[in-house]
Amino acid sequence: MKGEPLEDDLEADLLELVRRHEVFEILTDEALEKPELAAALEVSPATTHRILASFRDKDWITRTDSGYALTPLGTQMGRAVGTYRSAVAETRRLAPLYETVSTANLPVDVDMDWFADATVTVIEPRDPYRPLNRFVDLLEETSSLRGCDTTSVAPTYVDDIHDRILDGMSVEIVFEAPVIDRLASEYADLTEVAFERENLRLWALDELPFGVALFDDRVGIGGYDAESGVLSVFADTNDSDAYAWGERLFEQYRAAADRVI
Repeated sequence: MKGEPLEDDLEADLLELVRRHEVFEILTDEALEKPELAAALEVSPATTHRILASFRDKDWITRTDSGYALTPLGTQMGRAVGTYRSAVAETRRLAPLYETVSTANLPVDVDMDWFADATVTVIEPRDPYRPLNRFVDLLEETSSLRGCDTTSVAPTYVDDIHDRILDGMSVEIVFEAPVIDRLASEYADLTEVAFERENLRLWALDELPFGVALFDDRVGIGGYDAESGVLSVFADTNDSDAYAWGERLFEQYRAAADRVI
């Protein structure tokens, strides 16, 4: 039995695992001869020979009657590198959410693992309103909306939210104070009616870190571009722990805010 690998050997193995991850994927289902493996990898026979020699030296593959196959150790190594690649890909996918949350001083701790399965929507060059469209899609499906926000919804969608309020949807929002003033002045004809509805309740707070939206069964986090004020990322999930966190955060900010309507 081989002993514990030296640190240099471990680093070399890690590099080769990532670099040659496709070998594990290809050999997972069936053993292959050298020419078949070269074709599957789209590499030269010489490169394939070096890969096989290295893998055999590490006891990751073995020669069988059907060709080269993964050993039990090789199978586990393949699973390990697959898990690692998936974790890295998931972390990269959630990067906009990390950037939004990490700089905030929150009164309620958040575990980013709660958002592991979140739908993350970011702006694209040809579609700068993708995050906002995602929010509006969820708004259309919910019977209530609670949350806090640093800005008001884009003018394009003010009518949509106004109509939902008039239809009786329960809305409880904590805004930064200037936002409510801006809503009242820029959309006076709409807010005059909406502000009189009992199903609409607004609070004002001096400062909020980002937007949080609580729908019937999903919680979303919204981050805004510092220069344009456009909603640049919106991440939403139905994770129960994330939803409970969103409720606690909303309640904390609501308790510290001044009731306006």
